[in-house]
Amino acid sequence: MSTNKVHKYEYEVDVTSNTAAAYVAAMVGREKQVLEIGPGPGSITKVLQSVNACHITGIELDGEAIEKLIPYCDRIIQVDLNSIDWQKLLVDIGRFDVVVAADVLEHLYDPWSALQNIVQFLSPDGYAVVSLPHIGHGAIMSCLLNDDFEYREWGLLDRTHIRFFGLRNIEELFAQAGLKIIEACYVIKPPEETEFASDWSRLSGPVQDLIMNNPHAQVYQVVVKAVLANHEGEPVSLTAPQHKFKRGLSRQSDVPKEMNEAVGKETAQTEHAIQKSHMEPATGQLSTNHLNPRLIAFFLPQFHPIPENDQWWGRGFTEWTNVTKAEPLFEGHLQPHLPTDSGFYDLRLRETRRDQIRMAKEYGIDAFCYHYYWFSGKRLLNFPIDDMLADRESDMPFCLCWANENWTRRWDAGNKEILIAQEYLPDDDINFIKSLQPFFEDKRYLRVDDKPFLIVYRPQHLQDPAKTASIWRNYCRQIGIGEIHLCAALTHGNESYSQFAFDSGVEFPPHNFRSETVNHLVRTYHAFHGTIAQYATVAESYLARSYNEPRIFKTVFPSWDNTARTKERALIILNGTPENYEHWLASTIDAIGEDRKSEHLVFINAWNEWAEGCHLEPDRWFSHRFLQATRNAKAGLRRYVAFPHVSTPAIEEEPLHDQSSETEVLRDEIDAARAEIDMMREELEALYRSTSWRITAPLRSTRRLITRLHTYGILPLFNIDMRHKD
Repeated sequence: MSTNKVHKYEYEVDVTSNTAAAYVAAMVGREKQVLEIGPGPGSITKVLQSVNACHITGIELDGEAIEKLIPYCDRIIQVDLNSIDWQKLLVDIGRFDVVVAADVLEHLYDPWSALQNIVQFLSPDGYAVVSLPHIGHGAIMSCLLNDDFEYREWGLLDRTHIRFFGLRNIEELFAQAGLKIIEACYVIKPPEETEFASDWSRLSGPVQDLIMNNPHAQVYQVVVKAVLANHEGEPVSLTAPQHKFKRGLSRQSDVPKEMNEAVGKETAQTEHAIQKSHMEPATGQLSTNHLNPRLIAFFLPQFHPIPENDQWWGRGFTEWTNVTKAEPLFEGHLQPHLPTDSGFYDLRLRETRRDQIRMAKEYGIDAFCYHYYWFSGKRLLNFPIDDMLADRESDMPFCLCWANENWTRRWDAGNKEILIAQEYLPDDDINFIKSLQPFFEDKRYLRVDDKPFLIVYRPQHLQDPAKTASIWRNYCRQIGIGEIHLCAALTHGNESYSQFAFDSGVEFPPHNFRSETVNHLVRTYHAFHGTIAQYATVAESYLARSYNEPRIFKTVFPSWDNTARTKERALIILNGTPENYEHWLASTIDAIGEDRKSEHLVFINAWNEWAEGCHLEPDRWFSHRFLQATRNAKAGLRRYVAFPHVSTPAIEEEPLHDQSSETEVLRDEIDAARAEIDMMREELEALYRSTSWRITAPLRSTRRLITRLHTYGILPLFNIDMRHKD
């Protein structure tokens, strides 16, 4: 029988991937005597033999699969696991260090008896490694709600699956077999990334949110390691939502060397996820470092028209103007970001602001930090903040961040195409702090160490920061406010606060981000001049970052993609999903929990930066899930041990005939361009030979000609000396 034909269950196992096969290989360990039940064509067997240096005995029925299995097994026994007393056919095969049943039990009529029979093949210190699909996945719920429980060729509803298990059922399955689960890990897949994505997309946002509130709604498969019930070791509960995870495999000696070696920069993050994915016994409802830090969300007030924006951008301009114009730049690009619950709101309406406050409080946000735009006495976008101050029903703690940078037409705060500049006039220090007095005196204003808390976005732009800070502090003392807490935003390369005589610093990601880009892995529709990076890589870089000064407040963002503002110059962070954000926020909370000496704030950038693709407010892509993730992380729920989403958009190869056709079209365009270039060359040479320049070549014609040449990139070919022209 030929072994060249690809078997249905034949695939390559990437030991660094978030797959059941990779987790099984990691749990088995090295140099073990393994009995593999139902190995199929040997996809996992190959790894156990070649990478883990194990010796494998296989039990398989499929003759075609056995042909492929032969190179990897010491012995193969052909047995039908659905037959009565199949284990009696395995006389004198001995006992094993590990018995593996990877995605097997769900195919059997009686998996309960099968697992009981497996026990007799374990050595006293042996263990079983078993993987099972999870029928409680949120995508399955969407199929049921859509009356569409269709079996498929693969996946959770594989046509050959005849038994289904929830997490409690898996626990009972092992308990009945006299086994105790001591380690486990989950394969996490969001519903929209499964084979049931179309069913999921048909559900309304609120229904999706309800399903996703189940902490196990994204558990696609479960891989467990189980020992005999009388064996030492504490059992692990699969159903407790607050699993804690070890940072390594069960025993370092069991980790294959090849799994610990880097397999390339693009897979390093995923390898890290695998090595952190084994569970310890759960001990309580909350993370042990849970301290209820205050969560502060940055708030953009640019959702109402002002005369200045009318003048600069056109009548009626607000942040929504840019948001609605955004278009996807590549396959799978989640643009535009469009709101759901509140629609395209106007911040001049008090009811809008009150709704935002109610929603923020419901999901665990403790305060808003409003961006404050002050230019030498001129304030912009101030109406929502002023009206909030006057409205006692806007009962949300708040603080201010002075956005002391230029406004430019390019949205880059640079020194070109300036719309309004920060001038830093001699009286600006005292006039600025006077403008803050009514805010500092409000009982809702956020205090740190019982001091009004003020962030300065670019303290490095102040002409004499220490002098400015001294003026501000003295004024507040004189008028009875007392001491104030000055915080320097860590932006535009600044990573210090003490140099400005400030009291603390606050991260402002993605400012100062130092992460590898993945532009080369993404095929954009048009020329792209921006930056594309992975959320997991960016977040890990901030989690690992340390500073030379003691009081730096950490900040996370839910997602980031400013295509709406900067188009092809955008910074796009891939996989800005609620699940990735939840893990970053949870990890940040846990990390600061280790320091119990000072008051803790964690900032979120942002509540409503819609044009930056950076918002907690519900949108049409994820509904309320970023808000729910915020509440989960703050409550101490720890659902992830690594960032679950690290993929890049798929690049599909185009058919050869299409490529050939496009090549012919491109050749025709090149020939036409060459003809036009030759004509323009002749025009320019004639122009150069002219002795009456001003008469024969008006300036506008010359400019138009040069522009055409520049379009074709040939302007550098000409070096016309104009010095002797009249």
